[in-house]
Amino acid sequence: MEFELVYSPVALADLDQMWDEVYEASKDFDIADQYISDLRVKLKKICKRPKTGECLYYDGIFTGIYYVTHKKYSAFYRIRAGRVEVGRVLYNRSEYIALVIKHMAEV
Repeated sequence: MEFELVYSPVALADLDQMWDEVYEASKDFDIADQYISDLRVKLKKICKRPKTGECLYYDGIFTGIYYVTHKKYSAFYRIRAGRVEVGRVLYNRSEYIALVIKHMAEV
């Protein structure tokens, strides 16, 4: 069974920001487009076996959130009702743990 892949509005905004950051660094539209495309392909593959993503732990406790890393970014998701729900896509050096837990708790 393949799970449905859905993005939260915040995750879609994160992807837009990621594209902007990659474009700013590379000054190349094709590189920025490919960067986003590669992450989306990786997430689509996760839909076949969603528990193969990395587990996100906080204070030694599994949060129920998984993530997949693509170069300098990570996409955070939950598995619910046959869906892989991407909540955030964040730069790896950001203070992501607080952002992810706060956002995913609200959804």
